[in-house]
Amino acid sequence: MNSHTLWLICRRLGAGVVTLLIVSMVVFAITAVLPGDAAQQSLGQFATPEQVAALRLKLGLDQPGVLRYLHWLMNLLTGDMGQSVSNAMPVGLQFLRTYALPVMTLCCVIVAQMARMTRAAVIDQLDSPYVEMARLKGVSPIRIVLRHALPNAIGPIANAIALSLSYLLGGVVIVETIFNYPGIASLMVDAVTNRDMALVQACTMLFCAAYLALVLLADLCAILSNPRLRNQ
Repeated sequence: MNSHTLWLICRRLGAGVVTLLIVSMVVFAITAVLPGDAAQQSLGQFATPEQVAALRLKLGLDQPGVLRYLHWLMNLLTGDMGQSVSNAMPVGLQFLRTYALPVMTLCCVIVAQMARMTRAAVIDQLDSPYVEMARLKGVSPIRIVLRHALPNAIGPIANAIALSLSYLLGGVVIVETIFNYPGIASLMVDAVTNRDMALVQACTMLFCAAYLALVLLADLCAILSNPRLRNQ
């Protein structure tokens, strides 16, 4: 790997980290200004002011917004997404439970689409002049596909897979609506209604991080598979 390729990879990774940090700020700011009180909503309208104050202290809602954001961000970096106020379950576990079935349903469509895209990209590379030159030199068909065509098709394939998987992230909402399955869409709506900010923040960040990771992975594959960059 040459220095130019390494610089491109580091720049993409740095841009991804900065983008995710900006997204975290926006997500936290939006959830912080939503009307209502999470402690009051969790305890109900008949809770005493002392009970509400005690829960606010426990949840850290009495602290300034900047300190709450930094505390939340540090916990997020360590994998601690907090607990749901509604049912006291870990947010990450609750997200996976509601996300699993719709994703499995959509995978049946996505896998076939990825296979078709991969085949089209490889066939397109097989019509290239360098493949014809390899045939004239007597290179075997398997070696042509695995050694020449497939590595040069990785870039387009990675972009297509990233787009398909990003559709997978958003398509769960449609699947939930069709099958009337109480999944991630209803989970986020209920979380906003109940002022369950830990759940709203975690779900939003997981969606954004997954989409950003897919785009970043596609960019890295395109950079590493580019023959001009490999041969510089």
